[in-house]
Amino acid sequence: MSIIIFLLILSVLVIVHEAGHLFAAKSGGIRVDEFGLGFPPRIAKLFNWRGTDFFLNLLPFGGYVKIVGENPVEGEELSGDSFGAKSRGRQIFVLLAGVLANFLLAWVLFAVIQMIGIESQNGFLKRGFFESIFYGLKNTIIFTGLTIQSLWDLLAGAIVGQADFSSVVGPVGLVGLVGTVSESGFVYVLYLMAHISISLAVINVVPIPALDGGRVFIILIEWIRGKKISPNTFNMMNTVSFIFLILIMILVTIRDVNDVMREFTYT
Repeated sequence: MSIIIFLLILSVLVIVHEAGHLFAAKSGGIRVDEFGLGFPPRIAKLFNWRGTDFFLNLLPFGGYVKIVGENPVEGEELSGDSFGAKSRGRQIFVLLAGVLANFLLAWVLFAVIQMIGIESQNGFLKRGFFESIFYGLKNTIIFTGLTIQSLWDLLAGAIVGQADFSSVVGPVGLVGLVGTVSESGFVYVLYLMAHISISLAVINVVPIPALDGGRVFIILIEWIRGKKISPNTFNMMNTVSFIFLILIMILVTIRDVNDVMREFTYT
């Protein structure tokens, strides 16, 4: 059951993120060919909305959006409705729209928690609609600041060789955490979901090419240089950074599995 809840949370967070890219692209006249719920192989085409085909896919790990011209190809001519043909400001907005969508989702979740009510040091706390909106935003800002500080401390520690990765949780650890939290009630699942949404948003602005922040960083470099980075160079940077992120995820997952196995052995 924990795995199912985890996949649902992950899917919602990723789909909201990709939906942010989708609406930002369409608002700027950029063509979006596909929006996938889950990852291929495809199960069925659901519908077409304003020129975008929506697909239901087999692997329930979130989703994706296929924006025309987002991944450049050497020698390819850019049409007027492609990502690369738009202004740098529009491109940056489209890239950061997924991050903004995750922040908005966290805000909504924190507000809903306030309206449902939750146990606090002062007893059971439940707020009205407008008060919940305010405190939802306040909680989002507070936890965003804490997440940025934690990430900064981790990266700064890694540079000097003193990073503490014991607090970094991978997919296996998250499944266990979801299981523990879900036993406390639905409100606490929403609370965890809001935290993960903020973490996803913050991590995505890190200037690594495979992430949204990295893409923005490349656009800024192009603006300073006065010319575009070649598609081959861009794709190589993107591939290398993606492999780097996958390796980190594998290492964290291995640590999670080892922790689970040690706990199993001792019990």
